[in-house]
Amino acid sequence: MSSETAGRAAMRIDPETAWTVVTDSPLKGLALAREAGTILAWDEGNQLYLFDVQGESLSCSRVPSRILAGAVSDDGSLIALLAEGGEADLLLLDADFTVAHQKPAPSDAAFVTIDPHGRYVAVGTRHGLLHLINRYGRPAGRIETVETIAHFCFVPDRPMAIGAAAMGMMLGVAIDPPRGGGPLETEILWQERMMSTVGRLALSGDGGMVLASCYTLGIQRFDLKGRNEGSYHLGGTVSHAVPDFPGRTIAAATLEGELAIMNSAGNVRWRTTLTRPAIALEIDPLGRYVIYGHSTGEVVRLDLFAGMSPQGAGRRVRRVASASVGTGGNTGASGSRGPAGAVRSPNWVVPAVETDQQAEAGVLAVAEEPPLIALFTSPQRLHLFDTTGERRGQPIEVVGAGRLLRTTPGWLAAATDRQVVLGDLKRNSFKRLEVNLHELTHLAIRPDDFGLVLVQERDRIGRLNTGGRWVWKQELRSAIEELAIGPYGFVATTTTGGEMLIFDPAGEYNTGLTFDPTDPPLLIDAPVDSPPQVAWITLTRRAQLLRGYDLRGQLLWERPIPWEGWSLHRLNRSLVATSADGQAIACDGSGDRLFPSISTGEVNDQFFVGGDGSPLRLTRKGMHLICSSLDGKVRWRTFLDDSPGPIACGAPGIALMLGRSLAWFDDSAPP
Repeated sequence: MSSETAGRAAMRIDPETAWTVVTDSPLKGLALAREAGTILAWDEGNQLYLFDVQGESLSCSRVPSRILAGAVSDDGSLIALLAEGGEADLLLLDADFTVAHQKPAPSDAAFVTIDPHGRYVAVGTRHGLLHLINRYGRPAGRIETVETIAHFCFVPDRPMAIGAAAMGMMLGVAIDPPRGGGPLETEILWQERMMSTVGRLALSGDGGMVLASCYTLGIQRFDLKGRNEGSYHLGGTVSHAVPDFPGRTIAAATLEGELAIMNSAGNVRWRTTLTRPAIALEIDPLGRYVIYGHSTGEVVRLDLFAGMSPQGAGRRVRRVASASVGTGGNTGASGSRGPAGAVRSPNWVVPAVETDQQAEAGVLAVAEEPPLIALFTSPQRLHLFDTTGERRGQPIEVVGAGRLLRTTPGWLAAATDRQVVLGDLKRNSFKRLEVNLHELTHLAIRPDDFGLVLVQERDRIGRLNTGGRWVWKQELRSAIEELAIGPYGFVATTTTGGEMLIFDPAGEYNTGLTFDPTDPPLLIDAPVDSPPQVAWITLTRRAQLLRGYDLRGQLLWERPIPWEGWSLHRLNRSLVATSADGQAIACDGSGDRLFPSISTGEVNDQFFVGGDGSPLRLTRKGMHLICSSLDGKVRWRTFLDDSPGPIACGAPGIALMLGRSLAWFDDSAPP
């Protein structure tokens, strides 16, 4: 032991936060290049970050596909990513995020790791195969095991690796250089079974300390020959345990949010409770500091001997800039840079309802001109709030069952199965339309130049003026699926009979294009600035077709999409089609694509036009709420302590229920 290391081992640990870096989106993972002194991080927004150990940003990029796993070599020369497109891809990048090689990943790829010197990449799959690939993307061998390997670590100072199955097995593998240019020669040296789940595998530089984080069974310690040397117990559910290079200091984190520093004998030298659990943890090779990350996006360096470190001069917080980067070529330095998405809190939170059931079953809407928030709860009451959180008048009673809210600039309609209340927001007047309704199922409004169109019992359609008088009514032979109001007083519907019906201003209809009755398409009116002849847009789910029609329902154009459709949204000058796994395509009224397909992995994303007129996407991931542009760039995000309930978006901002309270995020001005 050197005198410096011995002196440090004897010093009292006095941790201090050196810096905090905040990623654009919720953090998904990080890795430390121990020799290069760089930190690789990736987030839910498919962005990559490279920092030095002083917290300074070195590179920032965005990957078009969702990042499943990542790794970096100790010398920092090679970065490997598993990215999910149609099929998973393996991306090999250099330290500048330039894509050197891109190839299809093995089927059912689950994790990726790199040997410390950046020569070989190991890709594990879910069916017991571990593929070895050299840094040039060529196959270099494979390892087959009885149980599926979930963790795999190369030993830095010898041709060997340690693996662990998610349940019940550890193994040691000898890896010899190839002979005559062939694949690596691998041999399983030992296998040891244990009755525990392994959440993380880490080892010291010579492999003499192998730590398996086994949750409630603590930290199980093995030597290089697979002998169990005992366990360390912290009193919590250990998810991460990592030793420094000599194996003299161990950093550990639990699912309960504890962070602990131990010596090799298992004695806890220091521990603390973090604000929230760490989802990633690394330690400096010499045991001077730890790097940990929270799901909310903070990456933190904690100096363990702050009094002895020149970096212990105070806490620094940074947000990093991001650059849009593609794959499939040397594009690592391309793209524009701008401010990262801010982590923000609601502008205000006010009590809104009296019971949890009212909050969970409520319906929200955000109206414009003037901006207003409408909350429709049970019993059937319409609550109105302005954008400062103040209530507007008394709740309005609406008779009937069910709750529908529809908005258009200057107007708001609230409906049940029996009654419609129409609000003129500019005049601050609300009135019940005196019409007899039975089982209202569809409602669309455009009071300024059309009125309202209603569907009862799915097969009786009619047009109302704002005074509540019928303009026309029709009874159909099949049920209506989708409904849209177009220009010049025309209305379009799709039906379960496989027809697209176009109603003229007098209520007479003709049949446009027919389709498979078992696959009725989604329907919207054409976006603003569409070609003059385009009036309607449909999206067929199974047929995977986006189509544009003229006012009478004649087909004008057709575009295939690469997946089955889930939803179709009109966003002023663009339209957005989505899939069931969160992929989205934005097009103009000609069907030409505006942005690349970006997947969030969430099916219930909301799309809206922001206060500056740009199309935006709101994604909910657990307790995270992320507002981003359609190309994936994060505008802002927030972490919610309470699970959010109903959400509504509009140009003025975003409203959501947090428990029994209403929260508001203003978006009326550009960021």
